[in-house]
Amino acid sequence: MNYEGLSIGLFGGSFNPAHDGHMHVAKTALRALDLDQIWWMVSPQNPLKPEQPSYESRVDTVRALGLPYAMRISHMEVAFGTQFTVDTVQLARQKWPKTNFVFLMGADNFLQLPRWKNWRSIVETVPIAIIARPGKNYSAIRARTGKAAQIFRDYRLPEARADILKYCEAPAWCYLTPPMNSQSSSAIRAARKG
Repeated sequence: MNYEGLSIGLFGGSFNPAHDGHMHVAKTALRALDLDQIWWMVSPQNPLKPEQPSYESRVDTVRALGLPYAMRISHMEVAFGTQFTVDTVQLARQKWPKTNFVFLMGADNFLQLPRWKNWRSIVETVPIAIIARPGKNYSAIRARTGKAAQIFRDYRLPEARADILKYCEAPAWCYLTPPMNSQSSSAIRAARKG
């Protein structure tokens, strides 16, 4: 399919399970970044997390959210045979060179980004939008002063200019601070066990 000229948010995650908090992040990014689409990329197996439920069952939790028309589930990581984000974003840029991609992540993942394989290459391949998450562990101050933020501080756009991020050459990033949604996958899993 041809996505030439479109602005697409790549929203990756384990989605174990997907929930309203994820939808809140996706809708925030769609609106604040003025994107055409959001592609939900369910990770076949997150290398930083223990064994997870099947890929298909986690895809089903995304599907159960009832994605709006501008959002869809992408199976590109399965199709590409990639396990690491760096490989996925590089192959996406190669396959669709005239598409404006923005990688979306919560502040919790931005703090962990230096643990990801070739994380600097990710930042240098695709613009990134970081969406604030509730909770003291992922406070705005920690995310905005962490290692990735410090190393790439000169490439940060102000939140008021988030709508131009899709046109920026990487490295480029912005930090969005929408009203919070407190749902978390770990809390949902804990409640199911209890």
